[in-house]
Amino acid sequence: MKATYRISEQDYVNAMKLFARLRPHLVILYLVGALALVVLATFGSPALRGGAIGGLIGGFSVALVGRYIISPLLARRHYRKYKAIHEEFTVELIDDGVRFTSPNGDGKITWDKVYKWRQNEDLVLIYPMPRMFHMIPKSVAIQGFDLQALTDGLLQYVGKSS
Repeated sequence: MKATYRISEQDYVNAMKLFARLRPHLVILYLVGALALVVLATFGSPALRGGAIGGLIGGFSVALVGRYIISPLLARRHYRKYKAIHEEFTVELIDDGVRFTSPNGDGKITWDKVYKWRQNEDLVLIYPMPRMFHMIPKSVAIQGFDLQALTDGLLQYVGKSS
């Protein structure tokens, strides 16, 4: 079954948030670093306390500003400049993968060429390489596109969503 869709600016911002989502091992690493700074701020010498508190406040502030202000602004700007993303896309689930078609070209990604995939409540991202992905809004299910078959195929041939 084929489905057509357009990627909205908000879809693109959501995709970039999903793209930037931290993997569990990085979350653990950041938490260990923050815990070390908390220990230094609590039990360290006065000079270490100031540095640790400054590191906690600065790191937390930079992370929040980057994730919730700068990243969405840049994503919106990139969306507006990337004219081809405003076109209509067609996605089709085929036996050995997924076919994408747009007015600018078409291509097929076979299951064995998928590097990884991610999903949230709104999108499925299929990565043929580490920093490039194809977006499929889950709203295509309204047109009869079998999202469950897509995610089952990705799970079977690629592995768990990262």
